[in-house]
Amino acid sequence: MPPSYSRPVYDIFHVSLGWCAAARSGKGICAFVLPVHAAQIAEEEILALAARSLRSGAPAPRRAPSALRRLAEAAAQYFDGETVRFDGFPADLSSGTSFQRRVWGLIGRIPYGQVRTYRWIGMEIARPEAARAIGRAVGANPVPLLIPCHRVVGSDGSLVGFSAEGGLGLKARMLDLEKVRVRRAGTRWRVTV
Repeated sequence: MPPSYSRPVYDIFHVSLGWCAAARSGKGICAFVLPVHAAQIAEEEILALAARSLRSGAPAPRRAPSALRRLAEAAAQYFDGETVRFDGFPADLSSGTSFQRRVWGLIGRIPYGQVRTYRWIGMEIARPEAARAIGRAVGANPVPLLIPCHRVVGSDGSLVGFSAEGGLGLKARMLDLEKVRVRRAGTRWRVTV
């Protein structure tokens, strides 16, 4: 059983694509910041990115690298191109609404190296008309490596809706790491079959 934390703990760590941050509550990983590519980024800046995923009113997290060492190692392996499963890391999704948690649960089941569409999510939750709400839920995902929202694409295979610091370029890179074929045509990215 993982240790219980009276307030969230966080760490900042480097992977091949930049600096990541993660925070953990007593229930599990509650925030993850995908790689920010910068020669140097202030600890306060990366913490601010992680803090936006924490519930308002939550106590300020304290830095505790040992609490997140295993996640940091797994993230480094993932961004080095190794096949890594993150389902062994408990996620604290309590900051989300019941609708968001339902959408995140579906995304969490998308296998490594595969993609699904926003429409597929809508059909799975019997809300095919809820594309905008689904898009907002995907964008609000507080733990994007554990809940792999980069595996969600538009109905035509276009890469859309990725709010991480690296934008669609990072989404394309993550899919490429998973051996999903992605090509760029002008300003658009698309998954190819």
